[in-house]
Amino acid sequence: MMKLLSLIFCLVSIVLYSQVEKNILDLSEYPEKYILSSKINETSALEFYNDFLYTCNDSGGESEIYKLSTLDGKIVETIKIKGVKNVDWEELARKGDTLFIGDFGNNLGIRKDLTVYQVVLPTNATNLKEITIVDQFQFTFEDQRDYEYKGNFKTNFDCEAFIYYKNKLHLFTKRWGDFHTAHYEIDLTSVSKSKIAKKIETFNTECLITGADIHHDTLYLIGYTKEAAYVWKFYDFEDHNFFNGKSKQTLIGLTAAIGQTEGIAVTDSKIYITAEEMNYSLFHVNPTLYILNKDEL
Repeated sequence: MMKLLSLIFCLVSIVLYSQVEKNILDLSEYPEKYILSSKINETSALEFYNDFLYTCNDSGGESEIYKLSTLDGKIVETIKIKGVKNVDWEELARKGDTLFIGDFGNNLGIRKDLTVYQVVLPTNATNLKEITIVDQFQFTFEDQRDYEYKGNFKTNFDCEAFIYYKNKLHLFTKRWGDFHTAHYEIDLTSVSKSKIAKKIETFNTECLITGADIHHDTLYLIGYTKEAAYVWKFYDFEDHNFFNGKSKQTLIGLTAAIGQTEGIAVTDSKIYITAEEMNYSLFHVNPTLYILNKDEL
């Protein structure tokens, strides 16, 4: 089976190179990969802070954040978030020790309760810690007018990726309709508990965007299609218009081989990627942490 996947990967690579020059890696053959605990089989986000990784499960998961070792992805601490429900936690972003939790998964495009929670990450480790949110707000996309159900996986107002950058939250939508992403901004200086996500720009990512991170003014987006997974890198942009600078796409593997890639975290030297457990036709992929050298993307 793995030989078949390798052959398919080679064919996909040839097609890509015949169209445009793009980077290619195969994470299924990568040496630094670690199976994650079944407790985080639906890992949907990733954030780095003080030499640890943080993740959470998405729709239906517990209202918990999991602190992971950067060496092997093992859970070193479980942090319960008191008094809130995990409707569909899809992303984490950070400002200092403040962690933003994005409860904005919206596969059907009908949610009117898109919410961002804020917590302060604890500095001392215990086997189990319960913390309380320090702030929260709901938001709407400025250009969404229709909230009627149109069918599964058809909306352009799903969202699974955001970052904190220059006093704003920047959201990147998971557009099922055209495999583009739209970049929205939420101004955090507003004291309103109901905010508007302002549309800034769009980009053809050729995949469903599921995670984001920014490091030293370089934006990273991760996503997938049924066939393959990708990382996009954006740099040399002006201000917060990420898509007006330079960009690079890396094919990181076949979805059936590496899983549904959902989280990305970038440091000075490493790039961490998580994929949730996936059963796809004849293929099964365990929840996995991949660790790359930063200069490989």
